[in-house]
Amino acid sequence: LDRRYELCKRKLDCTEQFRLNYYLRQHFGQQSDEFNLAKISFSPTIIIHASMHVFNKEHLRLLSRGPSYVPPYQMTKKQNLEKNYKQLQHDLNLLFVKSNLNMVQSMFLQKQIKDSYMEMFSNPILSKSIYERAHYEQQLIEQIRNDLKSFDLILRRTHDQQNVFYLGDRKLFEKLSNEFMLQTDLFEIDTTIDQTTRDYLTNKIKLMNREFENIFMNTTKYKDELKKINVIIDKVELPYLYFLPDLSEQPLLNVKPMIMTTQYNATYRLGKFLNQLLQTAIDIHQQGRIFHNGNDFLEKFHNYIDQYDRLRSKTNFVTITIKNFYHLASHDVLLMENIHITKIVRLTSLFLHNNRFYYDGKIYRFIKGGPSNSGLIETLSNIYVNRMEKFLIDQSSMKQNEFYGRYHNQIFFTWNQSLDELQQILKSMTSEYHHLNFDIHFGKKLNYLDLYLENHDGILYSRVHYQENQQPSTLPYISNGNSITKHSHWLRSSLIRAIRYCTSVEDFNHERIYLEMTYLANGYSIDFIDKHIQHFLTFFDAKSLQQLPLDQHVYKKIRHRLFNFMRAQRQYKEKKQESFKKNRRFHLSYIYDNVGPKGRFNKKLREILSKHIQLQNTTFENNKLQLDITTKSQHSLISLLSGQRPSHPILNLK
Repeated sequence: LDRRYELCKRKLDCTEQFRLNYYLRQHFGQQSDEFNLAKISFSPTIIIHASMHVFNKEHLRLLSRGPSYVPPYQMTKKQNLEKNYKQLQHDLNLLFVKSNLNMVQSMFLQKQIKDSYMEMFSNPILSKSIYERAHYEQQLIEQIRNDLKSFDLILRRTHDQQNVFYLGDRKLFEKLSNEFMLQTDLFEIDTTIDQTTRDYLTNKIKLMNREFENIFMNTTKYKDELKKINVIIDKVELPYLYFLPDLSEQPLLNVKPMIMTTQYNATYRLGKFLNQLLQTAIDIHQQGRIFHNGNDFLEKFHNYIDQYDRLRSKTNFVTITIKNFYHLASHDVLLMENIHITKIVRLTSLFLHNNRFYYDGKIYRFIKGGPSNSGLIETLSNIYVNRMEKFLIDQSSMKQNEFYGRYHNQIFFTWNQSLDELQQILKSMTSEYHHLNFDIHFGKKLNYLDLYLENHDGILYSRVHYQENQQPSTLPYISNGNSITKHSHWLRSSLIRAIRYCTSVEDFNHERIYLEMTYLANGYSIDFIDKHIQHFLTFFDAKSLQQLPLDQHVYKKIRHRLFNFMRAQRQYKEKKQESFKKNRRFHLSYIYDNVGPKGRFNKKLREILSKHIQLQNTTFENNKLQLDITTKSQHSLISLLSGQRPSHPILNLK
């Protein structure tokens, strides 16, 4: 008993001292007084950069939940339920078409499912506390919305994809945004909006459709291709531009442009079609040199070290970040240097020259690159950067078993030759590609992606790395879906990342405690956190990681076991994706308000569909219908309060 008591006491003392020391360092003295970071208790806060506001403690407490927070109980009216059902109705229609159901069967199933949906969700049983909380938060949201308008304030999420709000003066923010638009060489004004603008945009779309027919002269032979890319004018929605605050160089405030596009954008279908054609070629060409994420990078780097034994005490690491990756060059340069098939060249030209969007009463058009969320733009950028990579490799001795790869715009490679030779090669590269904006670092210690890497006399040391200016103890911003579910998955993936990244068991233990404190700071209960961590440790047979003293030898075995698990999981995901492609697995989603019988409805939905739909001509898991049913949340705080979507009628060409 005495021995057990001493072990427990040592564990508590160790944990307490670490948390005190670590978090006092993290939360004091880091932020500039000029930037006025308001602190609300221990939780992550909104970043206040406004000269004056009247928000009280309750307002700030609600905003400190972050832009991803979804206030409960928003689906109170029948018309809201009708509107929210449309997403599920759309997914069901796709399922019925792929399952070869006739119209009568489809209508019967749609009615049966909709009746169940309306019945179960129209009168959810709410506790008194939930109802009072929902009503109170709705009042707070309305007050915040009015005060933002009265005091001319702006509320945005931060550009770093963290679940943190920024509160600032609207005039200053709009001044910075307008200065960016005047100075940028990425866009040009296409037209100023007047009474003829709608007809002008409609004619541009009609010209695109006519050009498609000119490119595919035999419309009968290419009818399937034309069907995929033709723009349906009645459904077109014009993208719009807005800005997010960039605090990476605080106390200096910068703004970053964001383009809001949907599948109803005039170029969406064309971009998707072209990306499918070009993606295959680039995947074959760059096989083995592309990292999918930090885990993939680290696994490939470890394999390289084990296979070639090229990590020496003198080995340096080099990182090159291309800051203007999505806006590398003018459209003519992208076309001439990347693609040599006539039809694809003409189609790509149409895509690049017809990316229009709305901002501040004008229609703009891209003259460099395109929207950063476009798969085709990323593919074209990859093809273009491949030329630069070939130049870099040809100029150096990297052919001699150096490790090399890239994640999007971030290149990493090892260097075993002299630093003078490296600097000369980098100088030649920056001179040859002077229009690219490079950020270059090299040495035996550096950061790559979310990793800190260090060469310890020929032994790789690594751990998790957080950006210096990132606000501590924050969760990621969730743009779509249930934030609680997504944050649950993120905790598990962060623990997996911690074991894979951290070569030292002490570093893993620090990261685990940091994650626990982050979730506590964001309002999650101790029971929630403990349940997820215990499930993780049990699943990977890693309970020893909670016992003192920490054992590095046992930790190495757990890391090895987890690496094997991730390889098996990747194979499972590939099999799952293959089943989607072969119409053996279907995805269904609907809007859910965190109240109501979700589990009961999902079970009923599966029963109805499994009873009436049978897969034919397949041996996949005994012909059983496989469904992935997910839920989407109602309006989050960012959509309720930010007002970033302009209200101009031109945004909807329908």
